[in-house]
Amino acid sequence: MRRELRFKTLDDARAELARFEKSPVETFGNWSYFQILSHCSWALEGSIKGLKREMPWLKRYVSGPLGARSIILRGYIPVGVQGPKTERIEGDDKAALAALRKAMDDFEKHEGPFSDHPRFGPLNKKKWTLFHAFHLANHLGWTKPKP
Repeated sequence: MRRELRFKTLDDARAELARFEKSPVETFGNWSYFQILSHCSWALEGSIKGLKREMPWLKRYVSGPLGARSIILRGYIPVGVQGPKTERIEGDDKAALAALRKAMDDFEKHEGPFSDHPRFGPLNKKKWTLFHAFHLANHLGWTKPKP
């Protein structure tokens, strides 16, 4: 059963990740914990270095920015926003967690410029921060510590 998480800051995500260090983690969706951590690291790094994903002009510059505004006003990314399909891949959870923490730190230290979001277009640091907090909450909602 997916958990409904709501993060407003990267520190909210850090607190949730700290809880997961004390026990193994299980996931409810198609992705492993390793994949979730790696994907979120990739997104954080991409907001600084650039994200490569082709989108039609109308989606990237019209419907995408409207969607971003809606997500920011709502305060979370709704379930059902489809990303690329991948098969489950297991990996080193501890290394992936360390990489995610580094990506969060690097993002927070970064002064700009920022890459355009592939779907939402140009975002400033405040909007990127909200996106990453919402994105982490969305993905970590598919996880929980094993008892």
